[in-house]
Amino acid sequence: MAKINLTTNGFLLRPGITNPQLWSPERPPKAEWDAIRGFVLQRDNYTCRGCGHRALKFMHVHHVEETGQHAPQYLTTICVACHAVLHIGRSLGLQKIEIWKSSLSQVEIVQRTREGIKRGRSLAKINKGFKLKVGPYPPDSIQYANDLVDKMGKTPRAYLDEPWCAVFVDLKRWQIE
Repeated sequence: MAKINLTTNGFLLRPGITNPQLWSPERPPKAEWDAIRGFVLQRDNYTCRGCGHRALKFMHVHHVEETGQHAPQYLTTICVACHAVLHIGRSLGLQKIEIWKSSLSQVEIVQRTREGIKRGRSLAKINKGFKLKVGPYPPDSIQYANDLVDKMGKTPRAYLDEPWCAVFVDLKRWQIE
């Protein structure tokens, strides 16, 4: 599996949040959104911009820039796992991820987790192989997201600094095919 460092065109795979002032932008009517989404998925060859995984099912379309606009130039294809990383507040609240200190990049964690799942390993066993260290809060604490909200001011997105990474504790759709 090719290792991809995707910080091109301003896209960064880091645990982060969207400014609460920009939450839940209204989507266009369903038929229009489906057409936009289909265009973006085809344009991106159903390939996640976060980790490089390609799958025809369960791919999401994510706003690259938090403009609230739904034009294809503001959207990109992303897998379920990388989408969970980009929205840690929601993902922590749903107990899908935890935040840990890691010497691995976020992309490596996603890719190694997907490969482990493909080989039939449990998330607990996969995560043990990452040699993770606890941070200032418990790994499942929403405080990681709250701290970002408190510090972000009017910026549209905020990210945890390296070496903090999201690891998966309960994610069902790994798009193995």
